[in-house]
Amino acid sequence: MRTAKKSVAEDTRRAKLQASAKGVDAFVNARFGLSVHWGLYALLGRGEWVLHHEQIPHDEYRKLMTRFNPARFDAGEWADLMLESGQKFLLITSKHHDGFCMYDTALTDFKVTNTPFKCDVLGELAAALHERGIGLHFYYSLLDWTHPAYRKDWPAYVAYYQGQLRELLTNYGPIAGILFDGYWPGHEFDDKNAHFRPGGKWDLAGTYDLIHKLQPDCVVTNNTHVLPLKGEDYQIWELDMPGENKIGFNTTEIGDRPRAVWWNLNTGWAYAPRTHAVKSAGEIVSRLLEANRRGATFILNVGPRPFGDIHPDEGRVLREIGVMVRGYLK
Repeated sequence: MRTAKKSVAEDTRRAKLQASAKGVDAFVNARFGLSVHWGLYALLGRGEWVLHHEQIPHDEYRKLMTRFNPARFDAGEWADLMLESGQKFLLITSKHHDGFCMYDTALTDFKVTNTPFKCDVLGELAAALHERGIGLHFYYSLLDWTHPAYRKDWPAYVAYYQGQLRELLTNYGPIAGILFDGYWPGHEFDDKNAHFRPGGKWDLAGTYDLIHKLQPDCVVTNNTHVLPLKGEDYQIWELDMPGENKIGFNTTEIGDRPRAVWWNLNTGWAYAPRTHAVKSAGEIVSRLLEANRRGATFILNVGPRPFGDIHPDEGRVLREIGVMVRGYLK
């Protein structure tokens, strides 16, 4: 879907703010974080892109809300697992490309608090993480396959997503980072993915200043697969080490910002039992050490089950990793 062709990214030179030195240092010194992809797609168990890949009508996909009731979810349990594994921050999907929100937003009814579960997942996690001194980062998809304004009223969509960011940055205490996804300047459009095409400029400069004004210590990145823009605080490689492009869509250029490597513990990003294959602790630790050696913070992803828990196999390996790196991370 994504290619690494040369492309011009949005001009953000009017951005005036960056994250504070304190926020950047905290991210760099963390060295190891946990990423979580979780949403309605967990119920289908075929990955976070299932809505697009299987061309599920929005009305049908929306019916999954009536089934979303992850009774085993325990924010404190997740946070304690992170302490055991040595991970210093959590990066969790607040909204993925499907548009479903994992928090109690006032700007759409397509949200977790309108499911039988009713709980604000991000709110419960924020409380548990802050209590244990663990940082909280939000993943936010700029691309939205289901919001009507994305294709019909671009100014309204920009106002919508910036309004959601304001909610995320003012309702959940200190936020250590924001990772954007879904804007790929090298992305090629055709008849199958024409609905990905943005209707105009994202106002990224305004967005980055909004974030840094509301949360000065918050580090920002955009998973564009190009060099960081002004207003962005670190460069991230998805399933590659810095400067490598084995996956096929990353840039081999290394900028002057701090670096991060984003990796999977399992086969994909989200819960998919048919392709379940957890990597060994040894393999992950070798990746972690290599990323750190190259000056990058290592972010390891898991996909919680629809019941609300992290898969026991993933939890076991995370604990094994914690034992192996405990002295190193201290």
